[in-house]
Amino acid sequence: MSKQVTPLEVMTFLNQLYSRFDAMLDIYKVYKVETIGDCFMVAGGLVAQDEEGWRTTITHDNLHAVRVLAFAKAMLREARKVQMPTGGPVLMRVGIHSGPVMSGVVGSRMPRFCLFGDTVNTASRMESTSRPGRIHVSADTHALLPNERWEPTGGVQVKGKGIMATYLWASDVAEEKGEQLHRVLGVYL
Repeated sequence: MSKQVTPLEVMTFLNQLYSRFDAMLDIYKVYKVETIGDCFMVAGGLVAQDEEGWRTTITHDNLHAVRVLAFAKAMLREARKVQMPTGGPVLMRVGIHSGPVMSGVVGSRMPRFCLFGDTVNTASRMESTSRPGRIHVSADTHALLPNERWEPTGGVQVKGKGIMATYLWASDVAEEKGEQLHRVLGVYL
């Protein structure tokens, strides 16, 4: 896309799309960690707000996975309403993995809140090996959401991990036949 349109058009497009996602964060109770180029990273189960303000939490149930998947489904729906500057709807790849992370602010210049751990890398790999317009999850996330409609992938080669058992969410909006893919935005949750 960047070869076909001006940087201003790219930034305007991403702002329009990401503003839609930002508006949904509180609805689904997920936390936006950062945007990385055309990737929009969110997490569930990191922090919770109570009457005393923000505090870190550790969750031992699947509520965070339920919220992240619901947000991912909403992202796919919203993305299809936005037109690419080069024409056609946005088709995203979404990747989700569940596991432990460490979060915090590092550095003294331009400090920012970051997540660290293999869970972040695995979620990124789920996104990069996903299919356009689909939600791709690890076996760990699948185990937390057994009542969803899942399609096993038969295993996916994942950099640094070998073959992993993974699943695609069997959505109604997945890969419409005859629709040409113009660009894929990466999202990992």
